[in-house]
Amino acid sequence: MLFRTFILITLLFNVQSTLFGQNTDIYKAYVDELNQARKTKDFHQLANSYYKLALYEEQKNRNFERSFEYLSRALEYFKVTSDTTGMYNTEYHIARQLLENGMYNDALDELLELKVYYLEEADQRKLAEVELQLFKLYLERLDIDNAKSALDFIGIQLDSLEAPDLTIKYLISQIQYYDLMKAYDQALDLSNLCFEKSVVSGDEEDKANCLASRGDIYLKFEMYDVAILDYLSSLSYLEQIPFSKKRLSVYENLSICYKALDSLDNALYFTTRYAALQDSILNENRVIAVNNITYKYESRQKSTEIKLLEREKAIAEESNQQQKRALIVLGLVLGLLTIGIYYIVRFYNEKINTARIIEEQNEKINQQKITELKDRIQINSMKSMIEGQEVERERIAKDLHDSLGGLLSTIKLQVDNIRNKVNGHVDQNDIDTATNLLDTAVGEVRTISQNLQPGALSRLGLIPAINDLVNRYNSSYGPEIDFQHFEIPIKLDSKISLGIYRIVQEILNNAIKHASADEIFVQLNRQENDIIIHIEDDGVGFNQDTVKKGMGLENIRSRVNYLKGIIEIDSRQNEGTSFIIRIPLNLEMVS
Repeated sequence: MLFRTFILITLLFNVQSTLFGQNTDIYKAYVDELNQARKTKDFHQLANSYYKLALYEEQKNRNFERSFEYLSRALEYFKVTSDTTGMYNTEYHIARQLLENGMYNDALDELLELKVYYLEEADQRKLAEVELQLFKLYLERLDIDNAKSALDFIGIQLDSLEAPDLTIKYLISQIQYYDLMKAYDQALDLSNLCFEKSVVSGDEEDKANCLASRGDIYLKFEMYDVAILDYLSSLSYLEQIPFSKKRLSVYENLSICYKALDSLDNALYFTTRYAALQDSILNENRVIAVNNITYKYESRQKSTEIKLLEREKAIAEESNQQQKRALIVLGLVLGLLTIGIYYIVRFYNEKINTARIIEEQNEKINQQKITELKDRIQINSMKSMIEGQEVERERIAKDLHDSLGGLLSTIKLQVDNIRNKVNGHVDQNDIDTATNLLDTAVGEVRTISQNLQPGALSRLGLIPAINDLVNRYNSSYGPEIDFQHFEIPIKLDSKISLGIYRIVQEILNNAIKHASADEIFVQLNRQENDIIIHIEDDGVGFNQDTVKKGMGLENIRSRVNYLKGIIEIDSRQNEGTSFIIRIPLNLEMVS
């Protein structure tokens, strides 16, 4: 059974690799549409483009944060164009995502407003879709009465509709209801009917959900073998969905079934898959939380942009009306106003020319100020780099004196001791001691050499070099270091690689020496044209106001500035320290 599961997952990986290229082409087409609409200020196309991108981010990338952002932008543009249909379709998906994220009160308000609108429009399909979401909400709140009323309402709408997809979702909702009510016989009958209809419809997602629901009922009946078959079959689709909570539930239930059958290897396998997926979901939520500030800022910025575009549109419309009225007036009094218009035009032309000259002069002054500011920043950055180099030289000299110098002095004394032995008798223990001291000295030289110029960086690249650095820092008496990386290019420009390596090395040195941390988390990932460095420790933290002039932090800041990056430091006493660093990536330098 476990071997068959491995084969299934391997096949799914190959299918996903093919679909990834197709999905990338679709996403690029949507982005191209969006950029074209921006150039032409086509508000209707902007609304549709953001709407399609929102659904793509949710369904393909499972990026709910970005999907919600695109939905918000689409809604604003639909309002500008007075597209009621697009506006309510967008609000439906916003309500659905609010529900998925546990914001039940907000979701309920949105869904009830949508229900009123679609009742007025007599749109039975939309009513059924909205009521399905209301059922989910009531079920989450264990509001049994309203959940049952929602099911009855959906059934009435579907009686006069030919909608196989909604019928299957309705059956799954009924299964969940009867499962909650412990009416397992009715739930099993509905599960079989749901599976039959999903096979006829050919929708793989519906079939997977029906199989998983039926597996849940078989599990309640303790029919473990049959439940396992349904769960494994459902994974043929669910494995394609990243961060799927439904797949998480299937992994957990498979582990329960195999444990009940004393198949401990299989139980352990799916418990491991469950833990890995749960960690991925938690890690996804953490990344979303880090990016939330940027998202809010961009949302405000886009809202301002939309208001400006609305005002420009209103000004343009008003200008057109004024021109029409002016033409009528000019037709009546053209002869009297010809001379006056001539002087007015001449006056405004001179005024515009004067304003343009002033603007050009101001622009030159601003450019000069910007150039001077850049020069000052560069000088300060170089000064910090030079100071950092001096500190590094001082540290190397100290290492040579304290470690290697002391060892060599001890070795010299040991050799003198051997030479002065009476009657030329040399003790083998003395020779062994001298040899061990020489080995230690060689190791110290190798360590100092690695700190000066990491060989793994030039031979293998950035990620192996940092792995080597982490392995050298990891020890039984030091903090545990967890290093993760995602989509980092194999080859990078040597300046960028060395800069990132030194930044990570400096932060780890500070954390190990001063933070008294038990765990250190290091993550490198690529976001569009940037590399994000995220390092956290659970140590004692520090007050940024009192240590901000420390050479360690100044070295880090100067390296980040040298790479034209951005650094954010969050540290409080006894609450640990977090570094988030964004380094711009020149695409011509990677492969």
